[in-house]
Amino acid sequence: MPLRVLKSEKAAAYPVTLVFFLSALIIMSHTGVLYGQHYKTYDALEKVHRHATIQLLAEIGKNKIPE
Repeated sequence: MPLRVLKSEKAAAYPVTLVFFLSALIIMSHTGVLYGQHYKTYDALEKVHRHATIQLLAEIGKNKIPE
């Protein structure tokens, strides 16, 4: 009985569109998660670099090394 429903073109379109939209949703969410991880990584690296630069400038200021 369920095969009769899938034999019509209108009924066959629903599972195809459902698979398409679910796969698109999965790909978009995966891309979003990856972007979030990359953003957090680069943000953390930038903060570390900025902190190291500030420490280096403070050390140069304490030693009063002429440029």
